[in-house]
Amino acid sequence: MIDFRYHLVSLVSVFLALAVGIVLGAGPLKGTIADTLSSSVDQLRAEAANLRTQRDTAQTAADNRDTFTTSVLPVLVGGQLPGDRIVLITLPGADNDAVKPLTQALTDAGATVTGQIDIKEAWTDPAKAKDRAAAVAALADPTAAATAPATTSAAGVAGAARSATAASPTTASPTTASPTTASPTTAAGTPAASVAGEDQTAGTLSTLLARALVTRALQLKAELHPAALLDGLRKAGLVGVTGDVTGVATEAVLLAPSVVTTADKPTASAAGSDPTPGWAALAAGLDARSDGVVVVGPASSATTGGVLATIRSQQAVAKAVSTIDTGGTPMGDVTTVLALREQSLGGVGSYGFVGKVDAPLPARAGATKT
Repeated sequence: MIDFRYHLVSLVSVFLALAVGIVLGAGPLKGTIADTLSSSVDQLRAEAANLRTQRDTAQTAADNRDTFTTSVLPVLVGGQLPGDRIVLITLPGADNDAVKPLTQALTDAGATVTGQIDIKEAWTDPAKAKDRAAAVAALADPTAAATAPATTSAAGVAGAARSATAASPTTASPTTASPTTASPTTAAGTPAASVAGEDQTAGTLSTLLARALVTRALQLKAELHPAALLDGLRKAGLVGVTGDVTGVATEAVLLAPSVVTTADKPTASAAGSDPTPGWAALAAGLDARSDGVVVVGPASSATTGGVLATIRSQQAVAKAVSTIDTGGTPMGDVTTVLALREQSLGGVGSYGFVGKVDAPLPARAGATKT
């Protein structure tokens, strides 16, 4: 057993050690300890001030670069897209403030922006799967499309006339409420790149939206704007339309959202599933029917959980759709214009600074297309 004397010795040892520490701390070691702590604090303060200076300098440099790029942007993009027709498509969560400067850049390049389409979360929300299937069944049915109420675009084109001709079953989508299409075909007969992990209905929806918005330049004069089809997607709660849509486009730009992180991990979508395969399928479907598609987003969209990361990781889509991770900046606007030109000439690339990219931006070509 441990007797009382052991406890007494232990207590005396503790108090002796405490007393020695107090004596040394208040005596011979006082100056050394205080000087060491003071020196460490001063060093940390200096390092923090230096980091703040570096941050402020870097931010000022970035702001000045943006100002410079904006001032020369009309010269950089001038004549790059003469006569092209571009539709802007925003994905849920995309920065709407990026739309106006991008529209101006496209206009400076000689293109016409045919309209802005806002994709809704219902496009990929698992809770809306039955509603999407019903919408696909109705819109892919030639009879329903031909008899849908016609609306008129700003160009004065009747939608029903286009729907009656383009709604013939040239896509691979069925007319039942349970589409089983894995790799849809556009109205022009070009198969869209398959996307791993996409919902079966996503490809069919992408084909329907592509029929409503885009066509190839060689077919542009023969195409009418299928306003009834677009209106059907809007009424189904799958898309929104900002302003007027002035007919079909030859290329499309998809604006991707940033990736919001919590504790260094991407957040799950509100619906509890990854929507990015659906967005990749949308880009592939639009590309298959048009002269090209560019997906542009902020740097985070090219990281884990982002739309650009998903597209770049799928070889079939990455070979067809161009991606840009400098969205929302003047540099991103210039890059988008140059990437669209490259797409219209048959090229493709991944541009920006995040991960493995081809270059910061495409090479600027001459002002006249050949």
